[in-house]
Amino acid sequence: MIRAGGLLRLAALAFPLFAASPARADTQSLDPQDVGAVLSRAVQESAARHQPATIAVVDRLGGVLAVYRMAGANPSPAGPGFVQVEINPNGPNTGLDGAFVPDVAAAISKAVAPAYLSTTHGNAFSTRTVSQIVQDHFDPGQAGTPSGPLFGLQFSQLSCSDVNIHFDPAVPSTLTLGPHRAPLGFAAAPGGFPLYKNGEMVGAVGVAATKSYGLDLDIHTNDGNVDEIIALAATIGLDAPRALRADQITVGGLLLRYSDATPAEFRSNPAAAPPFAEIPAAVGALTSVTGYYQESDGLRQGVVYGTPASGLRPDTSGEFSTILPPEILVDENNAPRFPPSAGKETGALTAEETTAILRAAYQVALQARSAIRQPPGSPATENITVVDVEGNILGYIATPDTLVDGADAATQKARTAVFVSRRDAAAALATQPSLAPFLTSVRRFYGAGALENGIAFSTRAVALLSRDTFPDGIGGTPNGPFSLPASSATPFSTGLQLGLIEANFLEHVDFILGKGPDTAVPCTALPAPAGSVSGLPLLRDGLQIFAGGFPIYRDGMLVGGIGASGDGDDQSDLTAFLGLFNAATSLHTGLANAPPGIRADQLEAFGVELRYVSCPVAPYLNSSVQNLCLGK
Repeated sequence: MIRAGGLLRLAALAFPLFAASPARADTQSLDPQDVGAVLSRAVQESAARHQPATIAVVDRLGGVLAVYRMAGANPSPAGPGFVQVEINPNGPNTGLDGAFVPDVAAAISKAVAPAYLSTTHGNAFSTRTVSQIVQDHFDPGQAGTPSGPLFGLQFSQLSCSDVNIHFDPAVPSTLTLGPHRAPLGFAAAPGGFPLYKNGEMVGAVGVAATKSYGLDLDIHTNDGNVDEIIALAATIGLDAPRALRADQITVGGLLLRYSDATPAEFRSNPAAAPPFAEIPAAVGALTSVTGYYQESDGLRQGVVYGTPASGLRPDTSGEFSTILPPEILVDENNAPRFPPSAGKETGALTAEETTAILRAAYQVALQARSAIRQPPGSPATENITVVDVEGNILGYIATPDTLVDGADAATQKARTAVFVSRRDAAAALATQPSLAPFLTSVRRFYGAGALENGIAFSTRAVALLSRDTFPDGIGGTPNGPFSLPASSATPFSTGLQLGLIEANFLEHVDFILGKGPDTAVPCTALPAPAGSVSGLPLLRDGLQIFAGGFPIYRDGMLVGGIGASGDGDDQSDLTAFLGLFNAATSLHTGLANAPPGIRADQLEAFGVELRYVSCPVAPYLNSSVQNLCLGK
């Protein structure tokens, strides 16, 4: 018998001790002169290559500071100003494969991804890094290996998310408050780099010039991507510290990628780029993007990360730590957007329980050994969200200097674990004819009672059901029931995950093009759970399909979910799973992880068992203890 994902290492540990030191507050931001210089360097390199580009600059929280389109950029069969999503190289196009999307949307998404996946103190990731970790093998193209550790992240930061801020010109605070959404989700197409100023991560640049929006399918060759060369030229003077770049970091023994491009390939001298104001009008112009940027705003000032104006700042309640307070999301009045609160259903989590769970998970994260941060031996950073059984956010906190993408992704994970563990998940999917094949498939795997028999699913288990081979990475096997066959599955066509929000995605593209209203918030056309107080669908920011999310039970009854995101997937599992266990142990109110007898790792199909949780080897910085999750 095979356990999908390998052998599970588990053991017991007492409640961990708190250990951390305060981090330096950020003070830097991109100013209009910086933004203009980034654009000018990109325009100069594009002109030297006779390759007109569309360029976007964002701050660290995803606020769009400028979008510039050069004359003649990106002609396509769909008209000027479009790029084409990667065509499926293995079979028929499904989902978004081959679709034409606005180049302005591509440039913004390419900028948002490195902005959200890079930090001041730990790591700098590009969109090429994203490409490496969201494909169906890790490393891409390496047969017999499992999918990328963040496969599925490409469908986070969605336009329909209720977590990220949606820019509305009539509401000035939405111009600066973040985190913001990304028009095409999380980009994995080369051509996006983070920007650093005086050692601090302050934003990112994204470039669309080659008429394609794709992936690096063969990371062992230099693809000479023009988008990436132009974007790299744009960063000069604000480029990431070399010690933090992805190519200095290994994950699972594999070195990450940062850039195929090098300064030796430049056809211009970035240091000689003219002031932005001196670029001739005939070359191009700032351009408005509906829902993201107004040309009349000119070159905008970025916000300083961690300040109230950014939408994220240190907690002042003292509820979680007085030594190293976590960060929280705030509104235009500097009030917490998601303070610890109680659910409203029978047996719901109380505000005190929500606080205890967040506090315990935070303490675990602060002591855990990071998988992605420099120098080695740095503590992990995580975003942590708790939701009730209807998907309402009961609380959110994050470790300082964490990946901004995790605010949305952690919430996706918590909601996904709850949704798939509910007894009415099957009935909800059955309301959408386009999703019926996935329900039929999961029942073929696990019987007629699948998704209505109370089995508890973690997002690690959901991930294994969402891969195009089962077990993950083993060729010649059937696809997981939430995926498509290997010949038609791609990072742009993931099966159930995309199916739930594809209509939202396409509606938003039309909105950017001025062809209709924006997509509804929240995501999906699923019905609200029976008896819902909010009347909203549970998966309000979409389904997420990588590790870090678990359902929460009270005396065997499902009462909520917890999600963690921001570091390695094992670190996220550890933060959420052990944090919940530690909180439940201290509370004595009946809370617990799912009873072992109903966990998804008890399921078997085709001789393969699922996997529920995976805690990292040697997880703590201040302890040699191993196997932290056994018996929990």
